[in-house]
Amino acid sequence: MKLRTLGGLSVEGAAYRREKPLLLLAYLCLEGAQPRRRLASLFWPEAANPMNSLAQHLIRLRPLGDAVREDGGRVDGTLVCDACLLREHGRAGRHREALEGYGGAFLEGVGVDLGPDLEEWLFDTREALGREARAAALALAERRLALGDAVGAAAGAEAAYAVAGAPPPDPAELPRLYRLLVAGAHPLAVTVRREADELGVALEPPPTLAAPPLLGRGAEHAALGRLAPGEVAWVSGPPGIGKSALLAALAAGGGWRVLPGRGGLPLATLEALAPRLSGTADALAALADPRLRVAVDGWEDADDATRHVLTLAARQRPGATLLVAARDPPALPADLHLALDPLTAADLAGHPGALEVTGGHPAHVAAFLRGVPPDRTLADHLGTLPAPARELYLTLALQPVPDLAATRAALGLGAAELTRALDRLTREGLCAPTGEVRTPGPARDLLAAHPTPTALRHLHLARAHPTGTGWGHWLAARPLWEEGDHAAAAHAAHVHAGEELRRGYPAQAAATLEVSPQTGEVRLFWARIALQNGDTPRAEHLLRALPETPLVRACLALTAFKLGQFRRAMALAQDVAMDGSTAAAYATLVLGHVALRENARTEARRFYYQAAHLYRLSGEAEAALQAENLTATLAAQDGQPPDEAFGGLWEHSNSAPVQRASLLNNYADSLATYRPDDLEARRRVDAAYQEAADLYMVLGNREGQAHVLNARGVTLYERGEREQARALYLQALTLLQGSGNLRLLGLVMSNLSEVEGDLNRFEHTLDLLGRAGHTQLVQTIRLNASDFISAARKS
Repeated sequence: MKLRTLGGLSVEGAAYRREKPLLLLAYLCLEGAQPRRRLASLFWPEAANPMNSLAQHLIRLRPLGDAVREDGGRVDGTLVCDACLLREHGRAGRHREALEGYGGAFLEGVGVDLGPDLEEWLFDTREALGREARAAALALAERRLALGDAVGAAAGAEAAYAVAGAPPPDPAELPRLYRLLVAGAHPLAVTVRREADELGVALEPPPTLAAPPLLGRGAEHAALGRLAPGEVAWVSGPPGIGKSALLAALAAGGGWRVLPGRGGLPLATLEALAPRLSGTADALAALADPRLRVAVDGWEDADDATRHVLTLAARQRPGATLLVAARDPPALPADLHLALDPLTAADLAGHPGALEVTGGHPAHVAAFLRGVPPDRTLADHLGTLPAPARELYLTLALQPVPDLAATRAALGLGAAELTRALDRLTREGLCAPTGEVRTPGPARDLLAAHPTPTALRHLHLARAHPTGTGWGHWLAARPLWEEGDHAAAAHAAHVHAGEELRRGYPAQAAATLEVSPQTGEVRLFWARIALQNGDTPRAEHLLRALPETPLVRACLALTAFKLGQFRRAMALAQDVAMDGSTAAAYATLVLGHVALRENARTEARRFYYQAAHLYRLSGEAEAALQAENLTATLAAQDGQPPDEAFGGLWEHSNSAPVQRASLLNNYADSLATYRPDDLEARRRVDAAYQEAADLYMVLGNREGQAHVLNARGVTLYERGEREQARALYLQALTLLQGSGNLRLLGLVMSNLSEVEGDLNRFEHTLDLLGRAGHTQLVQTIRLNASDFISAARKS
């Protein structure tokens, strides 16, 4: 699905037409995550309860799936939005793609009432997007003019002038528009000239199409123009940096003679100055005229005799003004030395996207303006470099943050060789001194066009990285792994997955371990993540293939309990030594679960308390929070106020999203029971359930989502909202498919049977749970549903 905001407001791929919720979604997509209170005051400034209005509209967006993400007090939009794509394409220099997505003025025709602040935002955004579309149109038109297509350039300028939703062109845009329109003899040029005259904007006629304008060298051009007779200047820089273009601009302005460096016969470079040059004296005499301004383009290419004459002239000052362009710093006395660098953002301000695509390298900029694909230009440039520099560039381009030590090891270069190659790339304008490439986009395109050599470079980098790092390179080189790579790759995957888990992305961590070499360490870690994320069948499958260590045995005990195998769970847990290890913590947690199942609540609380301390003793702070959550839940069920029971846990849960989701669900259950008729408590219950559901969705934990849906369904049923409860139970059943959690499945099915008044299915479900060993759960369900059973039997 895609949110369409340009030329109207709709959702591509969905029959959804509610304007106010879609307007809210558009704001979130464009402005990013926002505090709830700000959204409420912006969209409903005059409502009696703005926060409630916001909550209702967020509910109305649920038919669009995960288009909105709520994280506590903040809300964010996740749907792809055409306006956001316009900006992304524009920033990346993809002007054609940017214009293709511009279907008209932003939110054109939206009919909902807007407050003053929201109305101001809408019109400001409409104008800003219109300006960005105009910038893209102008850039494309200027590219057409650079390619010699004057008619196409004028048509593009006309489209830029009349972009829907954009304000009138800025004064700075009028010269650009006029240049393009006059080049194609377009009648709109008269209008643009009249507007420029009214604003006092000077307009220049378009340049000839023979060559692109000299970009970013105005200061250098002026400095060389001020040279006095007898003075010597030197311009240095690598090939393609713009030396020849600068000299050509001097010649075009008049007064300079540019002599290309030539090898061969002695004085071949200078022979254009005089018909016959018989030696050094004749050459120096030819340079004696103070009115003469001579530029030699290519010191390294000039013949030896010419270089000797220029060196003497620089010392003797015979009269002419001399300028030498060379790759290297001055090889003779010079009054002025100009070292050319890549062009800057200011130099390329009139060519949006050029800097990002070319890195400011003048040869790449010229190709960009001619419409040559950037990766082809880059490939041509790399082809002029020596092999070490070329391979260093391609290897650096694979790394978002270059590791020079790993790069040197991967390429087998000595420190001096690496320094020389990196210095060459820096002077060529291809890299920063730290190794970051200046044109990452074209570099990635070039690498993608040659997948096998690129994968081999990734493999060399992976092998060279310190132990436990470089998983991204291992993954990219996966088809090329050799037997000896498996242990290092598995360890790197384990470390990477641990970091993903620490940041709150267990599903990504599991995906990382799934494609890793399957060592015992990897499989055990994957199983623990699967247990945490509610994927019990997967955890059991992984654990059964491992040697039965104490930790494996403890994890199997938890797996057995989740699958309803209570005797086996008890036996496995009791067989684990209580030695302060992680295994002991897992086993103690299982003993608590078994005690609670047998309604030994005091004993269960004691086990959970011990499990929390064991987890903390073994450095498992997040798992300790899980046990503390269960202790707090039992305390609340025994009459302690939920805010008091759970109060000390919230701060610790901020960096543990899995445990926070469970904590929110249990807190909501407890609060719903403790204060069922309190309206403020109901609001807090609903908010806690919603945050828990959102967290579980982000985490990819389907079993956790089902837990929340079932709990919310019970709460709604007790409030008399039967149909809403029924819908939640049906969603929970869908999520539980393949989970193996018979206990939760039975709970949901019995609740659904009660809502639908189906006593037969209710009894069949309880019979299934009883035969699976959930006798205490069956007794609890029968007690809670006694009114339903009596009414159903009477009918």
